[in-house]
Amino acid sequence: MIDPNWTLEDLDPLTWRTIGHLFMPAQYVAAAQPGEHGLFVLHDSGERPRVADSVRGVRSDLAIDRVDDARSLAAALFARREWDRVHVVDKRHLARVAAEAQSTPRRDLSSDAYYHLVYRLLWDGSDGYVCVPPPPGHWHGLTYSTIARFLARAPSPSAIAVCVLESAGVVLRIEHGHVVHVTTLEGLPPLPQPSLAPEFLGALCSALQARIAAPYAVLVCTRAVWDAALAAPTLLDVVRAAVASGDAVLRVAERVDPNER
Repeated sequence: MIDPNWTLEDLDPLTWRTIGHLFMPAQYVAAAQPGEHGLFVLHDSGERPRVADSVRGVRSDLAIDRVDDARSLAAALFARREWDRVHVVDKRHLARVAAEAQSTPRRDLSSDAYYHLVYRLLWDGSDGYVCVPPPPGHWHGLTYSTIARFLARAPSPSAIAVCVLESAGVVLRIEHGHVVHVTTLEGLPPLPQPSLAPEFLGALCSALQARIAAPYAVLVCTRAVWDAALAAPTLLDVVRAAVASGDAVLRVAERVDPNER
């Protein structure tokens, strides 16, 4: 969904501090998340396991001499209730994933498609990488296919904008289902002070039409709503509730159902 030749302009430090962490691909691939207390058992086809605790470091006290059943071991360790997540990983599985993902050029794939490939290789349902609880398979309720379908339905070209009051404003230009241009509100004609008022939403849509493309989806919300959405299990539920309470405004092209998942 992100064109290999996309352009980025007018990205100010305030916006980057607000959204920069969203551009870390590892968080969409890995099961371990920041702040989790995890236990990692790394082995070589069952042999020579090495055990590390994300808080205490190497754990030689757990008496794990080999890994015969990765799933049973992960479940038993998690049942001790010492860790938020237990990972049992075969080094040979990681080597196979790396080889397949890197052995041939992937110039035909967009950036996100490449990381989605790595995700599918890593979590292939085998015992190569087992963790308890398992990876959620979504990011705050959003899946890769859901976002891809949403962008694929956008007219080409079109624009998407997210404005977080007193914080950040990001604008995307979409062509043929791909993000080809990313900018901020600074890349638009002068706008009134951002607010939840209909007048600002109208001015923003007019500016998008004039400088980027016809607006496809536009969200304006408070910083509290933005932070809550990124902390919630289901991001869209928070946005819908905020729109209903008046803490956010959302405009989506009429031919698109915003409730579609």
